[in-house]
Amino acid sequence: MANPIFWDDLKRISDEIELQIHLAGMDARTRWEALKPQLATLGKTITTEGNHAGQLITQQVTDLGIALRRLRDDIAKP
Repeated sequence: MANPIFWDDLKRISDEIELQIHLAGMDARTRWEALKPQLATLGKTITTEGNHAGQLITQQVTDLGIALRRLRDDIAKP
């Protein structure tokens, strides 16, 4: 199982991706464009419900974190 991920981690990873995306190929750009709305929606939910909104948000953060980490790692490959 993956390490736990928190909202601050998601934001940091997404900021790293934003900085690297201009060098990435079309596949990475397409994946990033698909993840950005999920990130925005989750951020709104956390803002509205608070950081302790329960199991649903925890699962969404975990799933999105896995996808963002994979994208970041794929972009960073030489």
